[in-house]
Amino acid sequence: MYNNILVIADQDTDRHAAMQKAQDIAFSNDIKITVLGFVAPDADNKEGAVAEKDAALQAAINETFTDGAQVNYEVIVTADIAGYCKTYSQEHGIDLVIKTGHRSESLFYTPTDFQLIRELSCPVLITTLQKWRAKRKVMVTIDIDSDNAAQIALNKKVANWAKQWTECHGCDLHVAYCIVVNEALTELDIVSKDEALTKNEAAAKSKLEAFLAENEVSYSSIEVAAGTPDRVLPKLANRIKADLVVLGSVGRKGVKGVLLGNTAEKTMHKLRTDLAVVHPD
Repeated sequence: MYNNILVIADQDTDRHAAMQKAQDIAFSNDIKITVLGFVAPDADNKEGAVAEKDAALQAAINETFTDGAQVNYEVIVTADIAGYCKTYSQEHGIDLVIKTGHRSESLFYTPTDFQLIRELSCPVLITTLQKWRAKRKVMVTIDIDSDNAAQIALNKKVANWAKQWTECHGCDLHVAYCIVVNEALTELDIVSKDEALTKNEAAAKSKLEAFLAENEVSYSSIEVAAGTPDRVLPKLANRIKADLVVLGSVGRKGVKGVLLGNTAEKTMHKLRTDLAVVHPD
């Protein structure tokens, strides 16, 4: 599923949550893990900052990873963390990037989390500080109603990634689908979420069951709700008590990305669990 993991070290290396998640999912000692720590080019006493980061990373790695893990680390001086990670991932065949989430986005500032989701082609795991339970639950989201060929291909890729993850780590897989209902229309009582759910739930579940059977995906439950994805998906994740949410992202960029955003980015605002984002081929 993945053999080469890139971990972006937390700025506060005392907590090193992203490293801990890498340790948790390294199911084989053959998996190579690279930890990158970053120092801003305008940092005061840059050489001292690099030396301090280097020592902190080495201490965190020694504390976090068990014997036998293949762990390398580097300290990089750059202001463009996402750009550096994109190039590094392409040149070194990275299968998965892990970073602890940081929620400080605004209209005119795109945090590193969102830049990674938009720029990288490999899956990105944005983690919380919460530790995973021994018996983990994974929620995967599928846009089953789309007739777009690219979306259908992405659905299959997302489902297959979630399937492999659950098989590797012995997790329960739950499948979620949102019947999209415009929030403004519901607030004006023009459309009812309950009516939309009653009208479309059975058909949605039937489509999902057929899709999952076709792709040989085993699952514990199918969860369907009506509303907007950025509100529905976090609620379903809470209901399921998911440790990880998996979804696909087309990675909109530029003005379109700013104005429309991505489901992954909008969902991150409200999620209280880890998020894995899978990109199209």
